[in-house]
Amino acid sequence: MPINRTGAKPLKAQILDELRQRLASGEYPVGSKFPSLRALAVEFGVAELTAQGAVQELQREGVLEAAAGKGNFVMMLPTKESSADAPEGPACAELEKLRAEVAELRERLEVLEAASR
Repeated sequence: MPINRTGAKPLKAQILDELRQRLASGEYPVGSKFPSLRALAVEFGVAELTAQGAVQELQREGVLEAAAGKGNFVMMLPTKESSADAPEGPACAELEKLRAEVAELRERLEVLEAASR
């Protein structure tokens, strides 16, 4: 998808939409390594910081997870609610709490696994 640099939609949002579409289509299946920030920046013709914003949003949604020194991995497919237009409210706040707890548990598990090696 070419980026529309003269459109009203921010570059980060355009990249995010394209990445969500690719994830939903199966181009990046669950468990696969996601392209690096550098690769995304080159592909879309933007600064790495712009690509990073889109990737961070996918991480916040729980779609991607960063593995230290290894890159980002697809953890789940984006849901229809995964968008800047998604409604806010108590359910969303509760979901964010759960995601934070899961992320914390994953970190603890990684530490335990590393210690047992």
